[in-house]
Amino acid sequence: MSKKYLLILLLLFSLCSLYAVNLQRETTFKEGVSAFAAEDYERSINIFLGLMNEGEISWELYYNLGNAYYRKGELGNAIRYWEKAKVISPSQEDIIYNLNIAEQRLIDKVVLPKIFPLFKWYRDLRARVDVAKFIFIIGVLLFVALLALAFLKYYGKNAKAPRKLLITIVIVSLSFGVILTAVALDAGSNRKDQHHAIVLENTVNIYSEPDESSTILFILHEGSKVKVNKKIEDIWMNISYFDDKIGWIKSETLGEIEE
Repeated sequence: MSKKYLLILLLLFSLCSLYAVNLQRETTFKEGVSAFAAEDYERSINIFLGLMNEGEISWELYYNLGNAYYRKGELGNAIRYWEKAKVISPSQEDIIYNLNIAEQRLIDKVVLPKIFPLFKWYRDLRARVDVAKFIFIIGVLLFVALLALAFLKYYGKNAKAPRKLLITIVIVSLSFGVILTAVALDAGSNRKDQHHAIVLENTVNIYSEPDESSTILFILHEGSKVKVNKKIEDIWMNISYFDDKIGWIKSETLGEIEE
């Protein structure tokens, strides 16, 4: 058998193997959903965690895993995996809805000062920006602008009405492209290097030093979201809670979102 045919066979074998693996993962995922529907939440969680440990990562997997934990009564893990789903798909309405429902059950609630409605609108928009989708839209707008410029150069010299229309298309496309680029860059910069975690235990102490004999600064409860500033050998984490409260917490009491 020639090398050419051998390579083709190897390629076909690889494609068939990949298809079989994807089919198996899809079947396993459906088993997890079925277990959830049958109210066997423990089995559903084990199936979804198994897929996750195999490297299967998607917002749907995290979302369903969060749902199973929520029904099992583990609010912290539910919020953790919904937040992980939100990292992948920040504009997904089902995730946002579930997080809003979970927020009503939190014990630790901070009343933030009111801000100007326009600033609040932009902050909420930035939090829900899907950078990948924005990049695609920006690419489409740039393509439209370039296409309009091409028509303007070759067909718009002798016709005033089409010329004005093409110029308008170029200006509008580029303007929206610049705005979306600025928002996408701001959203990406805001999320870059940010590391958050969710409190998984009912009640945890926040210490002044990475030592359980140090002063207890404050207490947090299950489901609270904190910002991780630094770690010490996966035993202690220095965290911020709404920026004004900072202290040390045992790593084992937290579930990290961005890993």
